[in-house]
Amino acid sequence: MLEALIKNLSQDIAVMQRHIELGKDAGFNDTSRLLEVLTIQFFKSLGIADLVRTDQLRTNFPAIDAADKIKSGGIAVQVTSVADAAKVKKTIDAFEKKAPNGTSIKDSFAKLYIFGFCKHTKRAKVPTYCEVIGPGFLVDRLVDLGDEVPVQEISDAIRRHLDYRSIHPYDDVACLRIALGYISRNAVRHFMSCEGDVNDMTRGLNEITELIGKGTVNRKEKSKAHHEFLDDNIASFLRFVMDQIGRITAIVNRRRLPGRSFVCLEQGDMQAIDELKQSIASSAQSIATTYGVSGIHLGMHKIN
Repeated sequence: MLEALIKNLSQDIAVMQRHIELGKDAGFNDTSRLLEVLTIQFFKSLGIADLVRTDQLRTNFPAIDAADKIKSGGIAVQVTSVADAAKVKKTIDAFEKKAPNGTSIKDSFAKLYIFGFCKHTKRAKVPTYCEVIGPGFLVDRLVDLGDEVPVQEISDAIRRHLDYRSIHPYDDVACLRIALGYISRNAVRHFMSCEGDVNDMTRGLNEITELIGKGTVNRKEKSKAHHEFLDDNIASFLRFVMDQIGRITAIVNRRRLPGRSFVCLEQGDMQAIDELKQSIASSAQSIATTYGVSGIHLGMHKIN
């Protein structure tokens, strides 16, 4: 599922890049502040630095936009929409410029990142302490970390600044993979004879329903809702899963003691739930094969 989340994040970044390019004419200051806010979150989520905006350190701080004066001997960041050769040279010149007392900004930092959010030069000659990066640097670090949490944090940071009600760039198959990742969990794949707490099962099923119905899990955006899929076959499969889960939930609620969390299921109830779970698992296996989604275990757990 991490692979699909990173693919969605890459699409988030592409949409934000377009948003920034179109918004330049609306006022540089707005774009500049947006890039600073996003960069601070990116570097924090990746564990690179706990940046603060340099105008919090000093008014009209030259050369850099954000800094962490403590970590790794000091980390400084200049963020811009386009880090071309001219911008890189200007930043380094200001970074190294000596003040009347003989000191420079460089004296306080061991590392300088020049971050071009939309475009960045790959040919500029820079000192060893400097690195010119783009969003690909961040994505590569996320792949190396192999952790969903920073991916989610960065995605959330971007989405807070975009209107996703009118545009959804997410790929259908990538979102299908995310849905199948949740369907592959024990809430669906356990036969009732092996099921633990029925309330835990219900919570797991409710997460799947929320993901399919809203594209979120515990209110955090993971994917897109079933009605936002362009592929009718995938959308139909997702609606089928929601319907089957609804039937399971109805059986459980019917046997729940009034005012209590205790559920008393009869043998016939358990058999009916097993059949509904098996229908979900079978359909999930079928659609995974159709769309080439591999590496996810979707069959019911074997009983020895």
